[in-house]
Amino acid sequence: MNGQLNEQPLVELIRELVSQGLDGVLRLRHGAVRVVVYLERGEIIYAAANIRELRFSEYLKKQGVMSEAEVQALGDSKSDLALAASLSAGGQVDQKTVSRLLTKQVVDVLRVALLWPEGTWEFDSRAHLDDPIRVRIDARSLLLQAARKMQPEMIAQRLPNQEEVLSQAAEVSDSAALSPEEGYLFSRLANPDSLKDLIVSSGLPEAEVLRTVYALALAGFAKRERWPSALRKDRAFIVPATPPPAEETDAEVSPAEASVHSMATELEELLQRLDNAASHYEVLNLKHEATTEEIKNSYYSLARRYHPDLFHMQKGTPLHASVESAFAKIAQAYVTLTDPKKRSGYNAKLAAREKVKLAAVEIPKAKEPDRLRSEAAKKEQPAAEENDLARAETSFQEGFLALQQGQTKAAIVSLAAAARLAPAEARFRAYYGRALATVEATRRLAEAEMQAALKLDPENFGYRLMLAELYFDLGFLRRAEGELKRALKAEPNNPAGLRLLRRIEAGAT
Repeated sequence: MNGQLNEQPLVELIRELVSQGLDGVLRLRHGAVRVVVYLERGEIIYAAANIRELRFSEYLKKQGVMSEAEVQALGDSKSDLALAASLSAGGQVDQKTVSRLLTKQVVDVLRVALLWPEGTWEFDSRAHLDDPIRVRIDARSLLLQAARKMQPEMIAQRLPNQEEVLSQAAEVSDSAALSPEEGYLFSRLANPDSLKDLIVSSGLPEAEVLRTVYALALAGFAKRERWPSALRKDRAFIVPATPPPAEETDAEVSPAEASVHSMATELEELLQRLDNAASHYEVLNLKHEATTEEIKNSYYSLARRYHPDLFHMQKGTPLHASVESAFAKIAQAYVTLTDPKKRSGYNAKLAAREKVKLAAVEIPKAKEPDRLRSEAAKKEQPAAEENDLARAETSFQEGFLALQQGQTKAAIVSLAAAARLAPAEARFRAYYGRALATVEATRRLAEAEMQAALKLDPENFGYRLMLAELYFDLGFLRRAEGELKRALKAEPNNPAGLRLLRRIEAGAT
């Protein structure tokens, strides 16, 4: 498989290879620069470039591990991995340092290539890394960082349909890695929303929304309706041509032909199911309560029908690559769920994911006219509202604690959930605004939340003080003074208010 990077950006290509759990080598070319990326079961295990500054020997010098003279004495005949292995085996550099330098080298190589606007790519699923050395790379973090640096025009081209609906991904990663803007939009995707409506409702500039949504989708936080695929052709199962209609021939379909068609259908169904699987349990088609024996039986049943060795006659074909990718997911699910410690950790991760989903933003549904609402719905509504309020309070407490501890990103996500679940609660709106105000890019959004809180509770001194502080930070001194004097009418001797007034007066002179 091969293609052009201006048609399939490398960030999307890496995302696709990782999400499909593929093995192989990705070769990239941009002018005279060459980069090679090795993958195993969807994990990047090594990458190298033909740029001198990105050679392992250069990292030995730059990181102060070896002197210029010592590096020159090593010569230039060995590959980077051979040099790393030699230094480690000879005791010249300890293994921990070798791993750290290799990881930094690989990350730097990928950061360079991920922003190439054009070039060529070629993926070979039959090639593998022979060297035993492997590095651990956080591909999601790299994709997130790369998207933040991409040109707005390129991102707009990759999101051409503003009617496309986005949602939080089934497997929600740790949102602490997100910027405040990303955390804010991530919270709004708890319920699916079109890109167009997201742009309108978020209050952020369109280019910022597109960039943030693209980054969230690349890193696996958000789910798009459909990604453009460079590898789709590899998913086709090649079967004999369909037999002519009965009226054109009296011959019946042979058992062998029927078996091939049946196998093709089964395999396509399996591939589709694995694509949609949100957990290892779904990969093996099991319930969460499945016993170890049931897990083993499911794995062995799948292995008897779909192990790649059974398709050895198709080795090197698109079919074989698809089967290998699918079975890698099955094997990973089996290994995780049959190991008690790994399964316990995985179950904890699933439980945490459900907790995030429960605490996430819910878009209030429009109320139906009373004449259309059934009596049963009327009885259920108070309970539903009480449940939403309880969830909102929990989210608020989590967000308030995070805000007190300076964890801005986590605070924005939790307080956003509280404000959306209970929009008529002034306290939730005010502190959500306060969290947004701590980040320069979201201060305009903070103003709207604080004003909403004051409409709900206009006599609250604290909320008006928050708004005055926000205006002061924005440089709107007259507006800050106006809000503060209104607040001080109720509490003329409030120390915090008087301190802010002195700062405003000093700034105005």
